[in-house]
Amino acid sequence: MSAPRTGLVLVVRHPETVANAERRYVGVSESPYSPKGELQAAELVDLLAAWQPDRVYTSPRERAFAVARSLAGDSVPLTVLDAITEIDFGSAENMTADEMRAAGLRLDYPGLPDLEGTRPCGESWDAFERRVMSAGEHFAAQEGRTAVVAHGGVVRALMMFWIGMDASAAFRLAVTNGAGALFSFEDGYARLLAFGPVPLLCSV
Repeated sequence: MSAPRTGLVLVVRHPETVANAERRYVGVSESPYSPKGELQAAELVDLLAAWQPDRVYTSPRERAFAVARSLAGDSVPLTVLDAITEIDFGSAENMTADEMRAAGLRLDYPGLPDLEGTRPCGESWDAFERRVMSAGEHFAAQEGRTAVVAHGGVVRALMMFWIGMDASAAFRLAVTNGAGALFSFEDGYARLLAFGPVPLLCSV
């Protein structure tokens, strides 16, 4: 009998950006790191490097890619995946929730249940989930240690996919900048080992 295929996947949200600090919803567009985010980025690279991943996957957005690029360096394989870009907020990009309400916009996004405007915009949650799940199937099949640097919505979507968490529960979790989740896989079966800041995840 062959040995079971086992792996660890550590999924991390990028450091804080200016848009995050201003509570603006930025999906596919860019926002630079805040001063706090600059410090978080340096800490994330050091902690994730000490975790010794066998491979790194990242969203193409610079707020995630900058950490992944520094982490991978010249020795760890780095793959950029469009599938783990944050959800596209459409015409609501870079708006606060109050600005969305004032504009009468409606998003198909479980984290914003009180936005009931008449003008739908952005990517649907179902479409977002499908593309994240396609990446999640790939991550789950990897052996060894896989680091994924992405976005809050991606962390939540992967938790929903891998451990059967529903949206109402996933969006009660505070996926702060520089936090995420650690999963183990045995022949594709997922277990959540830890959830929280990266120092906690890397210590498990």
